[in-house]
Amino acid sequence: MMKYISATISFLFVFAGVFFLAGWFLMPYLPPVPDHPVWVFQSEFWIDNWIGYLLGAVFGALSANSVLKKERSKRRLGHGTDQKRGHP
Repeated sequence: MMKYISATISFLFVFAGVFFLAGWFLMPYLPPVPDHPVWVFQSEFWIDNWIGYLLGAVFGALSANSVLKKERSKRRLGHGTDQKRGHP
């Protein structure tokens, strides 16, 4: 259960970071191009930032997958918490 919580937190942090960075650097150059500078606090940033949603989802999923893979490799090598307590 903890691995899914860690993966979800990882996804959310990476998604938020990539969403804001993509909106800041890429949104002004991709259609629909805003006719004025758009700030994070304007609704246009949240509606028109399709590249932020796309890249955020992709990189967030890769991050969550990495967390889950790391947890699987720990389990396979016997470093899981269940192994330490004597449970199979």
